[in-house]
Amino acid sequence: MAEGGCAIGLDPGYSKCGLACSDGNRQHLDICLICTPHGCWRHLQEWWLARQPSCLYLGDGTCSTRWRAALLTWWPSQRLQLVSEAHTSLEARERYWQLHAPRGWQRLLPEGLRQPPRPVDDLAALVILERGLGHPLHVMPSSFKTAVRP
Repeated sequence: MAEGGCAIGLDPGYSKCGLACSDGNRQHLDICLICTPHGCWRHLQEWWLARQPSCLYLGDGTCSTRWRAALLTWWPSQRLQLVSEAHTSLEARERYWQLHAPRGWQRLLPEGLRQPPRPVDDLAALVILERGLGHPLHVMPSSFKTAVRP
């Protein structure tokens, strides 16, 4: 992959997508959000111009073929890499509970039975990004933006 610049993780979907973007050194999570496919496309175009990403890691699951074909009309192929989405939903759920400790009666449930109170597509994108980079990112609560529901 190209040296320098941020890296982006994309969890593509039909009705909502998760996006995660690292800082320029690819050590910290800069922004993580959930948006509509149209909003995702807009963010990717803006980030391409403003952040000059070194790589886009695209989850290979739901509708990734369609996304890849559309992205390759303007995103350089050497900066686009498919990443396995196997078990990203489960890892995203685990990550949610690591970032937001369960409270009240949720603490009594076994970890596998806990359901986050919101979609975790943004965290799935983070998992995809970290898989692509090959290392975990330092995550700050301020990196997460309000999820946009379709």
